[in-house]
Amino acid sequence: MKTRLILTACASALLLGLPAAAFADSAPPATAAAAAQGGVAVPPLGFNKRVLANGMEVYTARDASTSNVTVQVWYRVGSKDDPAGRSGFAHLFEHLLFKSTKNMPSETFDRLTEDVGGMNNAFTADDVTAYYEVVPANHLQRILFAEADRMGSLVVDQATFESERDVVKEEYRQRILASPYGRLFGLFTPETIYQAHPYRRPGIGSIEELNASTLDDVLRFHATYYRPDNAMLIVAGNFDQAQLDAWVDEYFAPLKRPTTPMPVNDVKEPEPTGPRTATYYAPNVPLPAVVLAWNTVAYRDADRAALTVLDGVLSTGESSRLYRSLVYDQQIAASIGSSPDFAQQAGNLTAYAIMADGQTVDAGKSALEAEIARLRDAPITAAELSEAKNELVANALRGRESIDDRATTLGMALIMTGDATAADREIAEIQAVTAADVQRVARRYLTPQRQITINYLPADDEHPASAQKMNVDAPVTVAELAPAGPVAVLLPEA
Repeated sequence: MKTRLILTACASALLLGLPAAAFADSAPPATAAAAAQGGVAVPPLGFNKRVLANGMEVYTARDASTSNVTVQVWYRVGSKDDPAGRSGFAHLFEHLLFKSTKNMPSETFDRLTEDVGGMNNAFTADDVTAYYEVVPANHLQRILFAEADRMGSLVVDQATFESERDVVKEEYRQRILASPYGRLFGLFTPETIYQAHPYRRPGIGSIEELNASTLDDVLRFHATYYRPDNAMLIVAGNFDQAQLDAWVDEYFAPLKRPTTPMPVNDVKEPEPTGPRTATYYAPNVPLPAVVLAWNTVAYRDADRAALTVLDGVLSTGESSRLYRSLVYDQQIAASIGSSPDFAQQAGNLTAYAIMADGQTVDAGKSALEAEIARLRDAPITAAELSEAKNELVANALRGRESIDDRATTLGMALIMTGDATAADREIAEIQAVTAADVQRVARRYLTPQRQITINYLPADDEHPASAQKMNVDAPVTVAELAPAGPVAVLLPEA
């Protein structure tokens, strides 16, 4: 089964039976409408919100049915904000935040979480970097202290910086260079789809640009983006609200809001002006592959729900159109798939085929185009619509079962839309999609004139391996980052 996201690239969750909360009442009537039409009615997430004087937003939801609590800090900075010549920088920085702070030696987060039966982790995406912990509720105070400490007093020395940079470079070698299709999906597809937006740069960066980064860059990046007015604190689980508020005021409220502005980064991806084709070669490619791609919409666009259902019809399960046509009936592909990628400022939809032995990318391209044309030419069947929607709703509901996933759902909604109630509308919007909606978005976005074709072939003596595109322009430069300021150091143990 293909895992598909309704709201977020991470799992989401829902606490049932919560009292009315700060923004729950503003959820639109779509939920009630879905229930009236026989759909699944989902209660609102029910978080309360307050904003500290330093600009940090705090969202909380109490659930007395669990013995745990999750603490998440979401920063409005991702790989799209990597400075020019420093791709992969936001991801590198994520690694560094698990090292020392003024009051905590390196790796303390593991000791504060794993040693008490909890966990911690983080992720970097195009538009966000988020850090999260789940611990028994009686350990909430120390996690709040720790998150505030690494926001306000990160310690990074040259040795630590170089060590973590080497870790990221090894991740690049394993995920991009060693994987047969790592270059295709990690490098060549995004750099071909986007012509202007920094989404065209890979989040993991490149060896060359990681080597170009310096310790001073790290300190300036922290000063620029890791600040309370660029962060959201989300806490869900079993806690006393008054005590939580007091701890937040104690640890986060003293952090100062910097006076330096953050760099502006709102690039508009131009509308396609015609079809494009690119061919890439790589070593260790056992079977050729072809990707068809179309620029679509950003996350907050109203057409996102219909495009998500369209994608479900294309490639979810062995009854999907791409599987039945290319793998089962024609037997020209070893593997197929499609993926809608809706980010904060732009989006795309891709469909791909890894060809069977002896088959060509031209055959794959023709077969994929035929299935896309079917979506444009006639409405999908009632059975296809129902199956796709049921799969999407079921995945969303399965992901709404734990406090940490529920908090993640809220965080992604806030990053992508700026609207906390977007998560509450998600399932109702999927259930409201009709066959006519799917055909409409197919005709609007998946046209031959908007199509991008990417051929991926094994390298040989005649066709050497294609190089990653370097020196890609970006709206943020190193010169625009804030000054590093005083360098924090680990205090003596006493």
